Amino acid sequence: MAAIKTASTALAGILFLIAFVPYIRAITKKETKPAKASWLIWATLDSITFAGMLVKHTLNGQVLGAIAGAWTVAILALKYGKPGWSKLDKFCLSGAVLGIMLWQLSGDATFGMATSLSVLILAAFPTFKNAWKNPKEENRLAWTLYWLSCIFAMIAIPKWTIADAAQPIAFTFIETVMVCILWIKPRSIKP
Repeated sequence: MAAIKTASTALAGILFLIAFVPYIRAITKKETKPAKASWLIWATLDSITFAGMLVKHTLNGQVLGAIAGAWTVAILALKYGKPGWSKLDKFCLSGAVLGIMLWQLSGDATFGMATSLSVLILAAFPTFKNAWKNPKEENRLAWTLYWLSCIFAMIAIPKWTIADAAQPIAFTFIETVMVCILWIKPRSIKP
């Protein structure tokens, strides 16, 4: 069973990193317009989650792949993303700052990871909103690969503790919503 979990975490990381290739290509071709708030928060909180997981010795391949790609997309989002900052963007950024402050005040890595991942989900709402309104502005292949990565990350969870399971669960929630929006919503609602 340990070999399956090791292979699954490696596949989760590789798939998550590979998913950024079509996403970044779509951004540079101006086919995808990433939500700046989502990607800035995701990159920051992925890094914080990574630090908490490192402290708790619960790193997995998916979070490693997420950091490298999220920072690249965050930088590209500043140039190619939607112009301006919506009220939802500002609210999510404020939530991210609050989450970081709560972790610093608590000094507990598990609490910090849980707070960061809660805010990570909150940060998805600008992307959900954009994908719902403009599904063609998001890359289906990339989001599908992110979601497949989540399946392997869930298989790789060694223990069902907050430190081990919260990050894959949070990522799975976000990717599942995006896959549903991008694959199911366009077919179920006629213009």
